[in-house]
Amino acid sequence: MNETKVGLANPYAVAELALGRSVRWKAIADRDAFVKKTLGASVEELSAPVAGNLLVSGLADTQGALAGLQEMKTEQRVKAVGQLAKAGPMQAMLTKLSPDALSRVVGALAGGDKSPQAGKGPEAPGYTPPGAVWADPGDFFEEAAEYFDPVQGALGDCYLISALSAVAWSRPYLIMQRTRATGAATTAFVDRIDFYSGGLKTMEVSERVPLVNSTNAWIYARSSEAGEIWPAVYEKAFAKWKTNDTTDEPNYGPIAGGWPVQATTELTNLTGVTKTCSALSEDDIWTAVRSNCLSYRTFNPMTAWTFCQTPSPVDYGGTGIVGYHAYTILGWAYVNNTKYIVLRNPWGYNGAVINSLPGNWAAYDQSFWRSVPLNAGGVFAIPAATFKKYYWQFGWAS
Repeated sequence: MNETKVGLANPYAVAELALGRSVRWKAIADRDAFVKKTLGASVEELSAPVAGNLLVSGLADTQGALAGLQEMKTEQRVKAVGQLAKAGPMQAMLTKLSPDALSRVVGALAGGDKSPQAGKGPEAPGYTPPGAVWADPGDFFEEAAEYFDPVQGALGDCYLISALSAVAWSRPYLIMQRTRATGAATTAFVDRIDFYSGGLKTMEVSERVPLVNSTNAWIYARSSEAGEIWPAVYEKAFAKWKTNDTTDEPNYGPIAGGWPVQATTELTNLTGVTKTCSALSEDDIWTAVRSNCLSYRTFNPMTAWTFCQTPSPVDYGGTGIVGYHAYTILGWAYVNNTKYIVLRNPWGYNGAVINSLPGNWAAYDQSFWRSVPLNAGGVFAIPAATFKKYYWQFGWAS
């Protein structure tokens, strides 16, 4: 595992996991201050690609460290992280969090433990994160698949969650629930989720996902729609497929770090295209985005990702943009002679982003004009020139 990849865990989800409960982020005026109070480090510090920061799973060194932690038992992991963290942001967490909270966070990043006691499903037990229980927390859909539904959890699979958001926005009919009964009981059902890589790969999973024991708080992907679980079910099926797990309790840790366009093609069976920003002018980038849009909105699922090896003089400090991270491209805008690209952070929340456009953005969503608030729910619009400077690559599937 020596290749850098896109992969940064959601610090807001990590804070929730440390607390062991859900947080009403919309009611918190200063979310960054809340994260720092909870974890001992700010969102920006927790996003820094420095040695020992396991939240940046895309780092080649971190991938190796996480792979090593996956082979350890729960009680060994925290001690190992203490040796890895050094003076990085994880060191602050070691001193700030209780042993149980730290065990949950490290376990979520590294994956679950496999033991005869794990899980209560009908099949052989699989993997269970520390302090977690497998449970069904809601309905597959509450309304429909929408771009704002997928919210990343405490795992560095932003590449997958941004791809899910892109597909839900541009090709919502591809996100579907296909269920079959597996027994006489009225709750014995599984969902079929299809992936594509050298042919059709079909996974069947129940709607049981790992949640914090006693509170049923989320650990991994969730929906911004209360009571809805389709992003969590898709993530579980993806983990089962990628790890070749034969149980209903796959290990999530190994899916940290990946590539957004590849994930998009695996979700859709479409053909992927990747473009490197440094090879294009800002006009070329804007034109490429527009060529995949109709009435300001993408009709092909598009994603973008920041640098894994940040070139000089790019510095993400104070920009609201972070490295090793994937975003969904929702479309474009043209305001006051400035060409903008509209994006969404799969964290579902974000602070102020450099040069971002204020107000609302309007786009034609299949059959009606949708007004999307900017600088809320992870959505923001930045000039094409800013995009070119801070983003490494972008792409689509068609």
